Amino acid sequence: MTASLRVAFALLVGMWALLGVSAAQIGTDEASAERRVQEALADVSGERALPVFGSQLFNGRSASTRMATEPNYELQKGDRIAVRAFGAYNTDVVEEIDQNGILFIPEVGPVELEGRRAGELQAVIEAAVSKTFTDNVRVYATLVVPGAVGVYVTGDVNKPGRYLGGSSDDVLYYLQSAGGINTTRGSFRDIRVMRGDMLIARIDLYDFLFQGTMPDVDFRSGDVVFVTGRGPLIEASGDVLAPFAYELPAIGFEGARLINIARPEPDVTHVVLSGVRSGRPFTEYLTIADFSRVELKDGDRAEFRADAFGQSIAVAVQSTSMDAQALYVLPRDAKLSELLAITPVEPGRADLQSIHVNRVSVARSQKEALNEALDRLQRAVAFTPGFSAESAQVQRAEAESIARFIEQARNAEPVGTITVVEDGQLADLTLEDGDVVVIPDKTDVVLVAGEVVAPGAFVKDDRDSIRDYINRAGGFQQQANKSDFVVRKRSGAALKVNGSYIPEAGDQILVLPRTGNRGLLLASEVTQVIFQLALSTATVARL
Repeated sequence: MTASLRVAFALLVGMWALLGVSAAQIGTDEASAERRVQEALADVSGERALPVFGSQLFNGRSASTRMATEPNYELQKGDRIAVRAFGAYNTDVVEEIDQNGILFIPEVGPVELEGRRAGELQAVIEAAVSKTFTDNVRVYATLVVPGAVGVYVTGDVNKPGRYLGGSSDDVLYYLQSAGGINTTRGSFRDIRVMRGDMLIARIDLYDFLFQGTMPDVDFRSGDVVFVTGRGPLIEASGDVLAPFAYELPAIGFEGARLINIARPEPDVTHVVLSGVRSGRPFTEYLTIADFSRVELKDGDRAEFRADAFGQSIAVAVQSTSMDAQALYVLPRDAKLSELLAITPVEPGRADLQSIHVNRVSVARSQKEALNEALDRLQRAVAFTPGFSAESAQVQRAEAESIARFIEQARNAEPVGTITVVEDGQLADLTLEDGDVVVIPDKTDVVLVAGEVVAPGAFVKDDRDSIRDYINRAGGFQQQANKSDFVVRKRSGAALKVNGSYIPEAGDQILVLPRTGNRGLLLASEVTQVIFQLALSTATVARL
């Protein structure tokens, strides 16, 4: 058993013990427990590949409705014969029996067919080809009955080409003829039938799979079935009736829709959602109600779980030394120190004095406080009187500027940071479901952002004040606030400081815009919101 599995197994056994579940109840077979833990870790890490939903459509063979005929049918002038040969001789042609009752096959020559029965066609063509090509040739000959058409199947299919079928055959027949949709690249939700430059039909195979509906297409020779590139894909695994990788519409696909199509078991209570956001891996442990409201993205993985214990929480550990977040399932009353005790870190690399926790409930409270401040600012703009025609015109311009600022500020998302280390002492916080424990790496740089000429990162100098770092960043921009600044610490704390402050390694200096010089009637209110944004979101909003 690997070290990571031993830790995970110990966590599970410890949690069962805390909940009063005996070893006899859970079993003592360590190999079985290791296998279950390995499966859970594989699901979260994405090592388990799921089939693409819809690929099962092309596991069998489909037959054209127009390519079969009675074996006793006598061939006659004008009948069209399809001949395909592979090996030492290759051809794929459709030719008519001419007025002399002869079918001409390239490189083989004339074959007399008039009066022959359709059931004899294969043998007659094989015999004719074998007279010229004696070795290693396979031949297929078929009577193309009236109504047969040649349709091109292109795009992301396994065997693009021209295929014969009936004019009333459906799109699935032609896709099957082309070996099916390529499940790595092709879309099951955007298949187009083209006739020249005209779009004849646009087909979503999920409509067929879920509702049994398929558009009727009257195919003509030369039509093109084009399979577009695959859309966003998300995996649904765990306790579901239909574990597949599902292709999503381009936008607006929420967890509720995945729940409807993946069909979780009745006892499912939580979802482990993993993927990438803003270029970084993430993992969240959500109730099924919360998951139903989440907008899903390409590459997401959703593992549906029944929380058999009822008292567990999921906490992620995020470190810049890790490729992705590590997810831990813990007892509901677990402490931060307990999690840190089982979290592998590199003491020489990790900045243990800057550990902090990002909490959903705190972020939600910060967002509510920010929205309340923005609401007050919006009301103040609406009820500020104009004193003259000229001042009213200026006021309208200011109101429009503030309205744009408010719209921008409402899009800011607080991170809900809790500082847990002060004066070298760890506050042993009780963890909550969904917490992200951040363990930064040590650094020797100071970041400068906001209203400076050249924002960037600069090597720490113990003698330099904030103004020295701002000078290194090219100095203030014209609208910068030159007296008050916000400094975000590596520990997650945010401070409002003046120019004499001496930054520490890892500090981020935020130079905010100045509003008072504009003569705004509501300058102080706007300034308050700007500082609130910087302190809770590390966002520099511009007016």
